[in-house]
Amino acid sequence: MKISTKLIGLSIGSVVVVVGLAITLVGELRSVTAGYNQVLDGSVKQAEAARKTQVDFKKQVQEWKDILLRGHNADDLARYTRQFHDQEAMVKDEARSLSGSVEDPATKQSVIDFLATDETLSAKYQAAYDVFLKDKFDFKAADNLVRGQDRAPTDLFDKVVAQLNARVIFMVAPQQAKAIRQRNLALTMAVALLLLVAVAGFIVISGVLKRLGRLKAVSDRLANADVEGLSIDISGNDEVGQFGQSLRGVAAAIEELLVVAAH
Repeated sequence: MKISTKLIGLSIGSVVVVVGLAITLVGELRSVTAGYNQVLDGSVKQAEAARKTQVDFKKQVQEWKDILLRGHNADDLARYTRQFHDQEAMVKDEARSLSGSVEDPATKQSVIDFLATDETLSAKYQAAYDVFLKDKFDFKAADNLVRGQDRAPTDLFDKVVAQLNARVIFMVAPQQAKAIRQRNLALTMAVALLLLVAVAGFIVISGVLKRLGRLKAVSDRLANADVEGLSIDISGNDEVGQFGQSLRGVAAAIEELLVVAAH
């Protein structure tokens, strides 16, 4: 096989291995990406929704305080009451939506418990609101009816957020491990590829250099017309072998000239 053919084969083989490595890594990358997307579309999205509801519930409590502290005339009372009820309805809608999307039974039950507690709190808010209006905006009497009543639903939803955050960590951990495995696989395959190319290249080049070295020694002897007992290695059907064949012809010509010169 010609040296050029060997080099072309080595190059093509390297390209094939690189393409195979790339295809394998792309497939593994898609697998890791799909795993992360599943986590993002599930646990992460639920955790983000829970954190939003957690904040919205605290805003609801603040809106109630705004009614008591600032709702002393008809316009302000109407505005803060509307804002409170809007916030209250939004919290309930968000919690119901979360309850329908959460798969973990313990977390789902925590959301259901929050909804039940929040319904009880809403009834107490309404009763306190009626007292607030009846007592001509006496915020102390109204506040006494609901003071501390928001603690239970707050604690329940804090629990929901903690459970969902823990689930995110639990779901992300295997994806991180998989990504590390794929990184190590990529490094291993890349190193193996480099070693393969290096070994193949070394075998081809060292073989050529050894044969060229032997032919150089022949060429040096031919330069001095030293053909006695000269052996020329023409093994290999490649350019080096062809060069050896040429040197054999040169040696034969020199021998003939030496014979002519001797006579």
